[in-house]
Amino acid sequence: MREALRLSNPAKNAVVVPDGPLPMLPPAIWESKEVRDAVAADSPGAVVAIARKAHGLRQDELGTLAGFSQSAISRLEAGSNIAYDMRVLRTLQRLLGIPAHLLGLLDRTVPMRSGEAVRLAGLPGLEALPKDLVVGMEGKALMALCASAVFGTPSGNGAMAADAVSQLLVLRRIVNDAHNWRGTGALMPAVRNMYDFIDVLRRNARGDVRRRLLGTGAMYAEFYGWLHEEIGDLRGAGAWTSRALEQGQAADDRDVVAYCYVRMSQLAEVDGDDDRVIGLARAAQRETGLSPIVRAMAVRQEARGLARAGQDACMPRFDLAQSLVLSAERPQSDEYSIGYCFTDLHVQMQRAASMVDLADHRRAIDAYTDLMPRWGAICQWEQGVHTAKLAYAHAANGDVDRAVELGFAALDLARVTGSQLIVNELDKLDPWHETPAIAELAAEVTQLR
Repeated sequence: MREALRLSNPAKNAVVVPDGPLPMLPPAIWESKEVRDAVAADSPGAVVAIARKAHGLRQDELGTLAGFSQSAISRLEAGSNIAYDMRVLRTLQRLLGIPAHLLGLLDRTVPMRSGEAVRLAGLPGLEALPKDLVVGMEGKALMALCASAVFGTPSGNGAMAADAVSQLLVLRRIVNDAHNWRGTGALMPAVRNMYDFIDVLRRNARGDVRRRLLGTGAMYAEFYGWLHEEIGDLRGAGAWTSRALEQGQAADDRDVVAYCYVRMSQLAEVDGDDDRVIGLARAAQRETGLSPIVRAMAVRQEARGLARAGQDACMPRFDLAQSLVLSAERPQSDEYSIGYCFTDLHVQMQRAASMVDLADHRRAIDAYTDLMPRWGAICQWEQGVHTAKLAYAHAANGDVDRAVELGFAALDLARVTGSQLIVNELDKLDPWHETPAIAELAAEVTQLR
C-alpha cells in the first residue's frame, strides 16, 4: 500500500495525497474490542493509531499524507490536546476512512468508488486514482455528479442526455451500496436532494421519459422512506412510502408498486398489526407481471406476517420464496433494480426470525447458527437486527449469558449504523431486566434512543 502512494521520482520520494480516503478497511476493524475500548475511553487518538497501523503506515508517512509533522501525529496518538482538534480529526478521518462517529464527528459524505464517479461524469481530480479507491462525495459534489450524468456537463446546461435515466439508476444503486458503509444520517440529505432533482426533471419531461423518471423518482422516495424508518420516524417512513406508491402507479411500474406494498407491510410489522402485514403482502402479490425477485420478497413478507400471527403455514411460504429467489435470473447491469441484492440468505434469516416468533427458540438458534458463516454477506444493520433476535432466542431458551454476549454485539452494530431497528429488537430483552448484565445492556441501549 505504501509503495502505491509514492511518486515515481526517487529523488524527492514525495507522497501522493489521495483526493479521498484510502481503500476501505474491513468493517471488523471498527467492531473490534480494541476500537470499542478506545471509543469508550474517549480516545480518538487511539482510534487514529489503530487505523494508521491497519493501513500499514508509519507516523511520519501519515503525517506527510495529512500535512502534519510526525511529532504532531505522535502527540495526537498519545492523547494530547491535538487529539481533540476537530480540524485535525476531520482530515485524518477522511484520509484513513474512519467512521466519523468513532472520532466524535458526524460524516455526511456518501462513499463511492472513484471508478464509478469517473465512469459517470469524469470528475476532475479522480482520473488518476485507482478505480477501486473509495472516496467520500460531499453533497455539492454528488449533485454535480448527478447533473453531469443527466446533462453531460457538471453545470447542468443543455438537453437531457439520452441515457440520463439509466445514469440516475446507476447512482441509485451507488447510494444503496453506500448504505452498507455509512450510517443513515450521512445518506438522508443526499437522497433527498437527488429525489428533488429528479422530481424537477420529471415535471418538465414528456412521454416515455416522464414515465421513466416517475418510476426512478419512486425508487428514491421509497429509499428515503426506508431511511426514515431506520431512524425511528415511522410517520415520515409512511408518508414517503405512500408517495413512492403513487409515483409507481403513475409510472405503471408494477415492481415498484408491489415493493411499496411490501414496504407498507413491513411498517405494519413495526406497528404490530399482523393482519395488515399479511394483507399488504398479499396485495403486492396480486400485481401482475412482477419479476421473480419482487414476488419472492412479497411472499417472504407474507410468511413473516403468518409467523407473527402464530401460523405454521408460514413455512411453506418461505419455501416458495426461496425457490423463486434461487430460480431467478439476475440482470447484468450497474443500474439499480428492486431486489438486486436480495438472496436466499435473506429468506433463510427471516425464516429463523419467524421461529423466534413461533416460540420455537431451539430451532431458531440452530437455524441462525447454521447461517452464521454467511452473515457477512448481509449489511450491518441487518446483522444487528438478527443478532438481537438470536440474543432473545437464547434468553428465552434459558441461556442468559449467551444472550448478553450477543446483545452487546448487536449494540455495537447499532452504534456503528445508528439503526433504531436494532434498538427496537434489543428492547425485547426487557423481561430479563432483573439480570444485572441485561440491566447494564438496557442502560446502554437507552442512550441510543
